[in-house]
Amino acid sequence: MRRSFVRPLLIAVPALLLILTPAVSSASPVKSTTTVSVKSASLAPGGANVTVAYSCFPNGYGPYSAFGGVRIAQVSGASGDAFFHATCNDRNQFQTVFVSGNFTRGDAAVNVFLCGLDCSFTSKEVRIK
Repeated sequence: MRRSFVRPLLIAVPALLLILTPAVSSASPVKSTTTVSVKSASLAPGGANVTVAYSCFPNGYGPYSAFGGVRIAQVSGASGDAFFHATCNDRNQFQTVFVSGNFTRGDAAVNVFLCGLDCSFTSKEVRIK
């Protein structure tokens, strides 16, 4: 009797796993609570100002738990980075971040990351004006 019960079970379990796996893996991906984008860059004495737009959800660990970073690089070899304190309140924010460096007017690659409850990043080629 035991043998007759085990055999159908050995056939049914793998079949159920094959049927249920697509249902689990086709679930919608988790949406990030943090978005970030580069709006513009302008030349400033001793560096460049980068305007960043972002929205993030607070993580509950106090006012200093949200942070971000900006990195600029130009073909000439000029580069620099800066960190900033982000205001995460689930609303759209704009912040201008000063990045020190020997930048010139022209094209530059900008990379921005931001962490609130979760992290997000973006890269964009901009023209420093």
